[in-house]
Amino acid sequence: MKIAIPIYGDNVSNVFDFAHRLLLVEIENGKVIERSEIELKDESLLQRAGQLKDLGIDVLICGAISQALANMVTASGIQLLPYVTGSVNDVLEAYLSGQLVQPQFSMPGCWPGARRGFGRGGRRCRRRGGCG
Repeated sequence: MKIAIPIYGDNVSNVFDFAHRLLLVEIENGKVIERSEIELKDESLLQRAGQLKDLGIDVLICGAISQALANMVTASGIQLLPYVTGSVNDVLEAYLSGQLVQPQFSMPGCWPGARRGFGRGGRRCRRRGGCG
């Protein structure tokens, strides 16, 4: 399984649409077997989604993401886990241990069902704040 996490420094990038670096992690039997980083070019959203597909990504863990790009990513068969925040190592460890749903990994203002995606009733944010 291949996981992609857009990164800024040692953290998950706040917005995937504008991220410049991507951490690629290959997982086998629940263990990390390879990690690498690639530079993301300033491309169209369609090209960005296509690049993930070309890389063979199975899961994208990211911060905020536009609805258009989210739709393209999921249409490519990639599982999308949006609105994630935190250090890359902590997020990866939480994902591997099934703990990514913990509140410390949710972007501020995100509601409990935010990670269920865009295709199930749309994006709904609280009146004050929210995910976008």
